[in-house]
Order: sequence, then structure tokens, then C-alpha cells
Amino acid sequence: MDTRFVASLLAIIEEGSIAAAARRSGVTASALSQRISALEAELGVTLLRREGRMVQPTHACRSVLPRLRAMLRLEQDLRADLRGQRLAGPLRVGAISTALGDWAAQLLRHLHHAAPDVDLRFVPGTSPGLMALLEAEEIDLALVVEPPLSLPKSLRFQQMFQEHVGLLRPALDSASTLPYLVYSREAWGGAICWSALTAREPNPSVLVEMDALEALAQMVEDGVGQAVLPAWRSLARHAPAARFTAWPGVYRSIGLLHRLRDQDSPFLTLVREGIGQEGGP
Repeated sequence: MDTRFVASLLAIIEEGSIAAAARRSGVTASALSQRISALEAELGVTLLRREGRMVQPTHACRSVLPRLRAMLRLEQDLRADLRGQRLAGPLRVGAISTALGDWAAQLLRHLHHAAPDVDLRFVPGTSPGLMALLEAEEIDLALVVEPPLSLPKSLRFQQMFQEHVGLLRPALDSASTLPYLVYSREAWGGAICWSALTAREPNPSVLVEMDALEALAQMVEDGVGQAVLPAWRSLARHAPAARFTAWPGVYRSIGLLHRLRDQDSPFLTLVREGIGQEGGP
């Protein structure tokens, strides 16, 4: 099986169309279609279902996607070994929104310098959603809030840093009487913040609840309410005039979630070094 054809199949699935995958891969759409036809003939199954200009993987294709991705990763690792550990190929990093704002630029600079042949792709999402993508082999690792649950045996979490949790209030004399803007209690980090808030104020007046920390911080800055939030590194960018008071002993832990089999991967080491260059907040 030609791994170039497998890479083309995965590119089409990730992009959602043959035309978009062709632009990404630098080949013609007809060449990609021919590769898929050759793969389908070799495997004896239909791999893609065409819906207008868009394509979707068939059930048969979905059932083998994890092994196809593993095949490409094995080839990449072999090539890296033969090149003296020179890393190359796609690296799909999932990240929650605050981690993207804090670390994306730093990680991009590090990879451009240390591994220019790596094609870094960020995939935004929530911590639970990114864990699901990791289990489905749709991303390679994720920067998430520490899972408050027992992980599958195939996954590992490595803490990178901790963020203080505390009270963010606007610069108003009446700030203490404002209702609360709540970080969604269904979010892993939100559950920590809600527990900390209700331990101090059992029946808080809630104006809105959402899993969008940047928007919550901006609303505090605008005087809409007060919020219990983690102090991520770029919080001040969203609420420069607001006052943050850290609560002792309450933290949101952020780290790398990855597959157990990748714990010695040079890609994981690369990302860990990139994030750790300047240290946590």
C-alpha cells in the first residue's frame, strides 16, 4: 500500500473536500481522485462517499482510520530515525481557547526554529471534546485542563503549569454587589471555579453561564458582572482594568494529554519544550 495514497485519503477527510485537500497537498484534484480510486481497488471497498463538492468517509473507511494514521506515524518515525531525528510531517495539536491564546505563537516560533519540516496544525476545542478527538486518533495530542476523571489506559496526562483561580471584578465601587458571570459548570475548569465560589457564597446570583473565558473577562471589564476565573497568562489582555484576587489553594491545572504509546515520541518532546521555554504563569 502506497503511504502517499493513504496520506491523500487522510488529507481529504480532514479538509472535507478533494479540492481543498489538493490545495493543501500541492497536487491536482484529479491526481488525488486517482489515488483514492487506486486505494479503493486495492482494498476492495469504497472509502469515500461524495455529497456534492464535499466528501465523507464511509463506515468501512472509519473502521480503519486509526490504523491508517498509525501507519503514517510509523513511517514518519522511521524517516526521522533515518534522518538523525530530523522531524517532519503533520502534527495536530488540540488546545482549549485560553491555551491557544497563551501559547500558540510561542509554540509556532519554537517549531519553526527547531523543526521547520513539521506541519503544525492547531485544533481548538473544549477539554472533553479534545480528549474524544485524541481517542479517535483525529489529533496527536492536546493541551487541556486536567481531567477530573479516570483516564482510559491508553491515555496519559502530564501537567505543565497551574493557574490561580480567583475573583475578577470590574473597577467599580459597586463591584461586590454585581451578579456572577459563571464559567460553565460542565467544563472541567468551570467545575473547579464553581466549587470555589459556592464554598464562599452558597447561593450566588448568576446572570449568565458559558464556556467562553475570554468573553466572560471582557464582560467583567465592561462592568456587566463579576466572575470566578483562572488567571491564564493573557487574562489582562481581555480585562486590563479589572481587579483579580487569587484565592489561596485553588488552581486550574493545564497540561498535555497524549496517548500512552506516544510518551517517548519526539513530537511530544518538541511541544513540551516549546510550551515550557518561557515557563508558566
